[in-house]
Amino acid sequence: MLSILEIRHLVEQSFLPIRCECTVDLGAALTVRFFHDRSNQEVLVVTGISVAQLSNGHAIANLIEGLRQDLELSTSAPGYAVNNQAFGLQR
Repeated sequence: MLSILEIRHLVEQSFLPIRCECTVDLGAALTVRFFHDRSNQEVLVVTGISVAQLSNGHAIANLIEGLRQDLELSTSAPGYAVNNQAFGLQR
């Protein structure tokens, strides 16, 4: 099993150049926050991700793919005026 530091690094690095920040609370739940690159506005927050379930590379890859989908959906929501290219998302 990877350490929490390694998991955080893998997740944060997989979204570059998008600013992504991972934190872990005392209950071993991961929170992932995404920020707009220019305004530093929080764009998406995903909480309650069980670190215990991230026990292998496949689980981490699935998490990253799910987060990518969530990020794409959140930035394409009606009324949300952000250029998806600023987030490296393809439309």
